[in-house]
Amino acid sequence: MRHFLIKSRFFLFLALLTAVGCSTTRHSFVEESFDPGYVQMVAVLPLENHSAEKFAAERLRDVVTTELLARRLFKVVEKGDLRRFLREEVAEAETVSLDASTAKRMGKALNVDDYLAGSVDDYSELRNGSYSYPQVALTLRLVDVQTGRIIWQASDSARGYSTFGRIFGFASPSVNEVSYRLVRDLLKSLR
Repeated sequence: MRHFLIKSRFFLFLALLTAVGCSTTRHSFVEESFDPGYVQMVAVLPLENHSAEKFAAERLRDVVTTELLARRLFKVVEKGDLRRFLREEVAEAETVSLDASTAKRMGKALNVDDYLAGSVDDYSELRNGSYSYPQVALTLRLVDVQTGRIIWQASDSARGYSTFGRIFGFASPSVNEVSYRLVRDLLKSLR
């Protein structure tokens, strides 16, 4: 019986360490009058990339689009239609920010209520001894195309570090798994 108690306490301790290792601090803002039910269609703009990974912004943009659609939060303008609009209306086709008049034209041309923009703040592989794990940080904001007001913004980071995995030699979650978890957590603050 004593052996069972020692084992139980050990695994409880490991579970606690794992949970502490995965904790993050999400920062979010939602305008008081915002009702997601009034937003039908959004455009997901190219994200700013502040990471060293060249394609991180495009990868996370696809993750954000997939999660918006999977959660049935909004309909999303097809990326090719948005790219075509930006190429015709803005000097730089891969722009990451819009002025008020361009946003209004986009709203009218693509029938969007809001646009989602943001930045990839970290997209890296970290090492702790022989154990490596991904870390991803992201900021997203939802902007009303008519007023230019930010109606929602959230920032957070997630990492694939696991004390249990490190001790017992298990592989860390992939950067893709960590990215999807991070985006799901950010979008929770939207409701």
